[in-house]
Amino acid sequence: MRKTVTIAALAAVLLSACTSNSPDKPAPPAAGDGVHQGAWTPAQLGMVAATGDPAVMPSTPGFSPGIIYFCRVYVDQSRASNDAFIAVVTAGTGLTQSYLGVYDPATHKLLASTEDVSASLQQSTPLRLPLNTVVPAESVNKELWIAVLIGKMTKSPAVIGGREYGTNIGLTDDYRLWVSKQDGYSALPTTAPEMKVPDHSSLPFVGIGP
Repeated sequence: MRKTVTIAALAAVLLSACTSNSPDKPAPPAAGDGVHQGAWTPAQLGMVAATGDPAVMPSTPGFSPGIIYFCRVYVDQSRASNDAFIAVVTAGTGLTQSYLGVYDPATHKLLASTEDVSASLQQSTPLRLPLNTVVPAESVNKELWIAVLIGKMTKSPAVIGGREYGTNIGLTDDYRLWVSKQDGYSALPTTAPEMKVPDHSSLPFVGIGP
């Protein structure tokens, strides 16, 4: 039987995993730029950037095969990133060609990506996934895109994410989520392809960190 866990339980595990520091890494600061006192920031989880606070993100979005999802994030602390984060609530099945990656919107170039993480996305668990290249430290508030691709699937994983009926509904600009105009991708391209604003897709929780 495929295991399913509650969002609250998964978020609690993710919070613990993200704030755990190895002996050779200092504890992260409480906030990345010293401005966000009293508000949640990715730095509070030890992350460099993330789409939101996984403890309060309310829904469990999935993905369509062969489409690249681009999630806008901003750097919260100027540190290099070695890992990508996502949290699976309901495991996917029959997944192949699955990747997370980081793009620079200024150049549309791929900065780093994971190896194929299909097996990991077929488990109900928070995931900390190594990037194949270190993303260098960027200035605070630098915009990045975290990309998610599942090339093929029988059933999509459901992950912790934003509002159920679509992240961009009601917006005319300042979008937080885009998808590739074309489908059929089996790997993340070195240059981001042409994108469009999705009608109903919800923003997944994704992040990067040291």
